[in-house]
Amino acid sequence: MNMEDDYQYILALSDTGSLSAAARRLNVNHTTVARRIQAFEERFKVKLFERIPKGYQLTAAGMSVLPDINSLKEQQLNIERKLAGRDKQLSGEVNLALTPELANNFVVPALNKFNLQYPNIQINLLMGSQHKDLYAREADIALRFTPAPTQGDLVGQMLFPSHWGVYASATYLQQLPQEHRLLLWQLEFDPNWHSNYFPSSKVVAKFDQLGPLFTAVRSGLGLAKLPCGLVDNDNSPPLYRLDVPLKPSTWNLWLLYHSDLKSAAKVSAVKVFLIEHLKGYADVFSGQRSHYWHSPINKELCSL
Repeated sequence: MNMEDDYQYILALSDTGSLSAAARRLNVNHTTVARRIQAFEERFKVKLFERIPKGYQLTAAGMSVLPDINSLKEQQLNIERKLAGRDKQLSGEVNLALTPELANNFVVPALNKFNLQYPNIQINLLMGSQHKDLYAREADIALRFTPAPTQGDLVGQMLFPSHWGVYASATYLQQLPQEHRLLLWQLEFDPNWHSNYFPSSKVVAKFDQLGPLFTAVRSGLGLAKLPCGLVDNDNSPPLYRLDVPLKPSTWNLWLLYHSDLKSAAKVSAVKVFLIEHLKGYADVFSGQRSHYWHSPINKELCSL
């Protein structure tokens, strides 16, 4: 064990205030976090944290050294990024952060082609709804849906806009319920989007992941606002888009990486491949491949 390793445990517990949350951040067991911090405290005969009802907080001694620990961690990250940026080898690991839906539907199917071109580069897919910190090297590259990148020192390319539409299954639309059943995404940036279009409706479920929400719509449970890229690229029997004039989406798909890595050969190889591969889906994400519901009852849908 060395002190540089111990510092990451101190920072994680300081940031989260919880052994379990710190453990999840570091991908270790919570007992490991407690053991490493206790060993550090015993080595210097000082108490860095005190237990409080909601978790842990820094003591005065811990607060006094926290800026120095942060500074050391930042210097270490700067060194690692600069050295990684000088790597000219087309080999090694590249960590790619993206959503599960983007991975499953668009990236994973192309990995075989990438591997044939670059057999010595290993791509590690980090999938989740929470953004990875590229500055802290939690990932090398991120495919991120955002209006615009907000983290400093990031460079990259906006690939294309990501438009949304209101979708339902043929089974649901043929039934035409007296009261519409709405399925909502908990991270929706316009949570009341449905109020002007479906006055006679009720929310039957909310989802914090788009994949299960998509499955629920396909099963006929209700209608939902979904990204066109997720729905219109699916080869199963189509979901149908309703002609509802939604507020224009501000979301775009960005490929992002830290400026220190722009010369790293393996990162550049993954970056160029992804840009070339994904640009073929621009019309899917823009909604140009949507299947609209054409039926005499279509005019009645939004009046229910």
